[in-house]
Amino acid sequence: MSARRVIVVGGAGAIGRVVCEVLAGDGFAVTVADVRGQEDVAAALTGGGHDALRLDITDLDAVLAALGPDGSHRDYDALVVAAGLNYTGPVATTDWAAYDRVLEVNLRGPFHVGHALSRNLAADPRECSAVFFSSTAGLTGEGGASVYAASKFGVIGFTQCLASEIARHGGRANAVCPGNIDSPMLRTLADQVAEREGRRGEEVLREFAGATAFDRLIDIREVADAVAFLAGARSTGISGQSLVIDGPPR
Repeated sequence: MSARRVIVVGGAGAIGRVVCEVLAGDGFAVTVADVRGQEDVAAALTGGGHDALRLDITDLDAVLAALGPDGSHRDYDALVVAAGLNYTGPVATTDWAAYDRVLEVNLRGPFHVGHALSRNLAADPRECSAVFFSSTAGLTGEGGASVYAASKFGVIGFTQCLASEIARHGGRANAVCPGNIDSPMLRTLADQVAEREGRRGEEVLREFAGATAFDRLIDIREVADAVAFLAGARSTGISGQSLVIDGPPR
């Protein structure tokens, strides 16, 4: 029996790379899809059957050419969309170029993947799982996070709708909602918040870590383990859900 084939979009990023490593360790054949660095990540994975794909999630034609019913990588059992950007700032001073870029990657990108997946499954019905990255910021908004939160709220709504549409073809779609992940993106965000508020980045990062009763940041591997479960065949009864990966309230 061949390995379950998963495509990880954004697989060369700090989070996507760990997702690829965990999936490979669980026996998946992984296609690392990204705009740069994908070959290096694929070459370093354990096991066999891995490959790399240059893919810009914001380019609908490219996504269809790779993941659609006639795509170069159409025979997949699971998709993970881990590509994402962040931006912080109050609504009153929104940087509209940053707004466009964040929404293009964080929300329009998943729509492109969902579009290709829907058409693929209609042409070739089968058990197939899609996992989209949202965030706890997609569940509860806060000052300074409007652009990012709007994109992640949108991912949850999109995922629920997509799940209903692809179920008749054997498809599933779920979202993961990590809390504050110990990652370069979060550290950059802490520095940006600190600069805006006249504080030190380490102080803001410590506040992020203390936001839950865990009193720590979430490890990327903890997120990757949850993604691997949803991408696998042991979660066939789960679709249209949003899995929170975070500590309890303080």
